[in-house]
Amino acid sequence: MSKTQREAVYSATKNVLAEAGISFEDHQDNIKDVMTDDLRTSITSIIVESFKAGEVEFKDTPANKEKLADDSKLKSYVSGLVSNWYRKDKRFNQNVTYEAANPGSRAGQGDSQMKNLRLLKKQFEAAGKDTKEIDEAIEARATVIKASKAKSIEVNLDEIPAELKETLGL
Repeated sequence: MSKTQREAVYSATKNVLAEAGISFEDHQDNIKDVMTDDLRTSITSIIVESFKAGEVEFKDTPANKEKLADDSKLKSYVSGLVSNWYRKDKRFNQNVTYEAANPGSRAGQGDSQMKNLRLLKKQFEAAGKDTKEIDEAIEARATVIKASKAKSIEVNLDEIPAELKETLGL
């Protein structure tokens, strides 16, 4: 039975720290305080080998097959995976709930129009041109994307007070 990626990071980290004689208490210590480049390299290597051996869950997709076939791509993926779980797994970060630094900054990343608007903005910025109109177009596109992903909500207007309905023009 294969491990989840989260558990692979956890067990490899705990094993490497134990071998190095480093004391680490889950939920109380912060991994950033004890991690070194050498330890991180060892942890990454262990997880890479676990992926290759099929010991860690990895969806069977063409992109993942490509990562498994290329050591540098797999190592890069695992490095990001380790960073992700060090931030998000409460056992590693003193029981702190992770909050994204820039929530929503990746919104529309898979949208071709949004991608091209952002590229156009970079081009204008590099040329020292005003990007106000482009910023407005990006904001408008983000609104459209959010609206298309929003769940449909049905409100029973009979349950809304008459005064509020009147005020809102409903």
